[in-house]
Amino acid sequence: MDPLEKQLKNALRREQPRAGFAGRVRARIAAQQEEHARRPGWSTTPRLIWVLAILLCVGIGAGISYRHDQVERARGEAAKQQVFVALRLAGAKMQLAESKVRHFSE
Repeated sequence: MDPLEKQLKNALRREQPRAGFAGRVRARIAAQQEEHARRPGWSTTPRLIWVLAILLCVGIGAGISYRHDQVERARGEAAKQQVFVALRLAGAKMQLAESKVRHFSE
């Protein structure tokens, strides 16, 4: 048997736990449960963080969407004003052309 195999075999062999091992484990579990009972909010903290992160993402998304809608609405209003100006100019040109036609036909 190779020396490395012997070392692995020795390292991985079963050993009996020291005396009082089970009692120490139970005592540690009881201490953790008492500490947990004193701080009940700590168990919900990770969930709370996730909920707040999701709400933050939704809020940012809603804000971006609202801002995008405002920009689009402003562009629409500007385009509407341009159309009105163009219609007024076209109307004025039509009136000018009509008056010249009437002037020549008289």
